Amino acid sequence: MKGIRRIKGFLFISVMALALAACGGGGGGTADVPGAGTATIQGQVSGSVVVAVDNGTGFEAGRATASGSPKTFSMTLPTGNAYRFYLMENEGAGNAGRIYPVYMGSTNVFEMTSAANGRTIDLGMVRPDFTKGTAFPANSPMTYSGVMAGGENRSIPPSLSGAAFSMGDLQGTWNFNSLTTSGTTGWMHGALSMDNTGIGAMTSLVRNGMPWPSMDNVPFAMFPCGIVRMDNDNTFHGFLSKDKTMMAATWTDNTGGSALMIFQKRGGAFAQGDLFGTWNFHRLTAGGDNTTSGWASGTMTMGSPGTAVITAIQTSNNDMSEAGSSFFMSLNANGIVSSAGDATLYGVMSQDKNFMVFSKTDAGGHYDLMVLTRTATGVSYSTTDLLGDWMQHAVVSGSPNDTNWNFGQMVMESDGQATFNGMMGRTGAFSMQPGTFAMNSSGIVTMSGMGMGGGMMSQTTLQTYSGFMNSAKDFMVATYTDGNGGYQLGIGMK
Repeated sequence: MKGIRRIKGFLFISVMALALAACGGGGGGTADVPGAGTATIQGQVSGSVVVAVDNGTGFEAGRATASGSPKTFSMTLPTGNAYRFYLMENEGAGNAGRIYPVYMGSTNVFEMTSAANGRTIDLGMVRPDFTKGTAFPANSPMTYSGVMAGGENRSIPPSLSGAAFSMGDLQGTWNFNSLTTSGTTGWMHGALSMDNTGIGAMTSLVRNGMPWPSMDNVPFAMFPCGIVRMDNDNTFHGFLSKDKTMMAATWTDNTGGSALMIFQKRGGAFAQGDLFGTWNFHRLTAGGDNTTSGWASGTMTMGSPGTAVITAIQTSNNDMSEAGSSFFMSLNANGIVSSAGDATLYGVMSQDKNFMVFSKTDAGGHYDLMVLTRTATGVSYSTTDLLGDWMQHAVVSGSPNDTNWNFGQMVMESDGQATFNGMMGRTGAFSMQPGTFAMNSSGIVTMSGMGMGGGMMSQTTLQTYSGFMNSAKDFMVATYTDGNGGYQLGIGMK
């Protein structure tokens, strides 16, 4: 990996709270004012809840649920104290959500004096910053009379600690598969071992069938929302699943290539029968040009003793010749998948045994990354299950216009209307027009419409988009042909 340098300081996430505690509570250097009045804090958010925390006590001083279109929130709080604010996403229904402390510059503590009495402080749109793991308001609160910067406090309040990720969540050993679609194209698999300080070692590396040198003392950092960064290499952006057993990441590797990496934490015991069942698959192929690159999606069944049969397939070039083909798969006690008929294939099964990732070289000498999601029995889906904020990571193959990875957020409404926030690609930030999605009762996700402007989507996208949701309804995978002549494989996690 390139650019391995010492991380300067622990990266974090924090959300700005502009609220005030009751009279008598001190905090943040602002003295309580006898008979203090109130101020109204309002704004718009992409998430669901805004929480105000008393900076002196660490306890919640207010909580507002956003609603409407755009989602707006409002809370009236006493002046005379200092506060931190936290934006929460995907909170509710037994889910602790994800938290982003709100910052303005280097400040996440905001002091409100009696000069703010009776005022409405409009933050405007409060958006997550996915490169810093924080959130930021469109309007600086310090432009309002009675609001002052109170410095920084990285601590997580007790009421939100259940939603916060920490460096300890990365500790352990992770198997990973990756695909590089530009530069020196190819796949890689190996192991990442991490201690509780975020220092990792990448070992057992194999790239395109050849051993690759190990890498030691690779520093990682974790944000409370589950975003993972590596060293000072600002191209690496990872996102940890809510159960803390999977991570998807995009980055520019040391060959200059655009890569998608999928990490799975080791654990559990596996047997050959764990392969058996029906799997929905999505595959991206990286070749040297648009003709040898492409995507495929479909279903396969696996049964005793380990025979896998492709029962349905659709591809970017409309080649259905793989339908009906079969091959043999083996699963060892550690969850590693192999095939006696293909020495290049290396797969990893998830701890819950409902997800697998394969990397391999295909018959034409091109490089594949395949994601398989188990088709669950007794689980029914509808478009309303798409509701929520999804972090997406994707990589593009075959595009003469865009040798790119990308990540950002898809905010989905219950009717399938989606907007995209904070989209970042290898060449910088970009915009993406809204889209309309639908999901059938089997978990198949399709795209039925899009807005005006933006990029990376076209009429071809509508026709080719094929996605699938897992049984826990917090993970999606999709393939499609984009608006720039490329093929994409994308991972979405709540």
